[in-house]
Parts: sequence; C-alpha cells; structure tokens
Amino acid sequence: MSIEHIAVIVLAAEVVVMVSARVGTERRHRAHAEGRGPAPRPREDLTFVPAALYGIAAAATAAGALTLSVEPTVDALATVAMFGVLLPAFTATAVLRLSTRGGRGAATPGLRGLAATVAATGGLVSAGLV
Repeated sequence: MSIEHIAVIVLAAEVVVMVSARVGTERRHRAHAEGRGPAPRPREDLTFVPAALYGIAAAATAAGALTLSVEPTVDALATVAMFGVLLPAFTATAVLRLSTRGGRGAATPGLRGLAATVAATGGLVSAGLV
C-alpha cells in the first residue's frame, strides 16, 4: 500500500468523522427546537477550531511535504493547505465535539491530546495526495 492509498483512506475517515459530528450537532439543535433538550452551547460549530490545532496540522504537513519532497507549485501548495491543514484541524475539532457532546469546557487533557494526534496524522499523510 502506497502513501497515496493511505492518504485517501485518512481523508475518507476525516470526512466520516466530520459528518458524524455535524449530524450530532444538528440533532442537538433539533431536539432543543422541539422542546426535548437543553439549549445548544454557543460556538458549537465545527468551524471554530482552536489555533493550536491549525499549528499542529501545519507543522505536520510541512514535515510530510519535506519528507516526500513535494514540488512547491501553486497547485501543490493549495492542495496541501486544504487537505493538510484545514481538514485535519476540522476533524480534530469534530473529535472533540463528538467526545464531549459539543461542550468545549469538558475536554480533558487526554481528549485534547487525541485531537492533536488526529490533526498531526492528517497533516502528515496529506502530502501523499500531491
């Protein structure tokens, strides 16, 4: 199995995790609207990513790009930025949302470490997509 195959598998897993977190968020919003649950927490959206996760994903992406010696073309840089920084950071946030049911303050150091690992893994293998 090549790095390209691994990168595609990781990308598919990231999309599944993000969709799962989004469905959970929408389910909580719908339950509240129908009077069956508490009010949604503020800033529960998956696009509110802590800056540290962006930094971890960017550093891992840079390490992966240097390891595979990616040509620094505009097309390659755009692909690496999208699949190496944005998606892993969003996925790491989705992992936090899924594990805490949307609560930002309920994240333990272990869960934050898991999110950092997800961001680093996604960033590292994303260079295989180029």
